[in-house]
Amino acid sequence: MAKVKVRNAVNSVLSVIVPSANFRRDWPIGATYELDKDILEQLMWDNGFRYMIEKGMLYIEDMEEKKELGLEPQEATEPENIIVLSDAEKRRYMVNYSQKEFEEKVAKLPTEQVRDLIDYAIQNRLIDFDKCEFLKQATGRDIITAVRLSKANKEG
Repeated sequence: MAKVKVRNAVNSVLSVIVPSANFRRDWPIGATYELDKDILEQLMWDNGFRYMIEKGMLYIEDMEEKKELGLEPQEATEPENIIVLSDAEKRRYMVNYSQKEFEEKVAKLPTEQVRDLIDYAIQNRLIDFDKCEFLKQATGRDIITAVRLSKANKEG
């Protein structure tokens, strides 16, 4: 039976409970599990599971599988709809990209991946004022204040 790798792509444990498919699984941070293709197809009918896939919380690594499930266009060679960033890519977003490039790339990210980018910036104290302001306007989360509070808590 064909297997499909599904990875937790966010910085928290994810739980999937789909009684109709007789499926229950916890994905620890960064964990990858192989699921039978038939089970994955059943799980895609569950709105909660589908949301986790479409928002990049759970990530299917195989591009052909994503095409078969209708998650990516048939002509795509790299992810277009579901983009998940590695730590190196998150750093590149916050440090290397110009403001214009940053805004264009962030606009293409799923909501959960933007939140994960913000968490990464806070944890690693990556403060670029313009990028932080853009993210604050887009999400309401203030990276600069969060870093300041984190530093004060460590010192206090």
